[in-house]
Amino acid sequence: MLDNREDYGTVDILYGSRSADDLVQLKEIQEVWMKAKDVNVYLTIDREQEGWDGHVGFVPTYLKEIGFDTNKVALVCGPPIMIKFVLAGLEELGFTREQVYTTLELRMKCGVGKCGRCNIGTKYVCKDGPVFRCDELDEMPAEY
Repeated sequence: MLDNREDYGTVDILYGSRSADDLVQLKEIQEVWMKAKDVNVYLTIDREQEGWDGHVGFVPTYLKEIGFDTNKVALVCGPPIMIKFVLAGLEELGFTREQVYTTLELRMKCGVGKCGRCNIGTKYVCKDGPVFRCDELDEMPAEY
């Protein structure tokens, strides 16, 4: 997105981790992403930490505090439990299932459709995904 800014409107990134030490590429985020035109970065860590002066709290809670405008598409990745609560938070904010994409990559094993371990109904996460729109998930059996 940074390389093709003219293709996107405002980009809002909400990124959280357990601690500041767990934020991957924090220096790049602070020096590049946070300074990019029309890019808003919201960082949070789960628990207070010495030396951290940013937001403290869980991503799903912070999402609701920020209250993003619903005139955009939401992309969600992370641990399954966080994804579950973020999806619910986005729905509370008024995002439709067609506006939200998420990943099911943790279901994959072989990654090429041979083992069948990622199969959900007629879909293979490794071949048909791993990213799906939430309304597509609604059409799958409830095993995901």
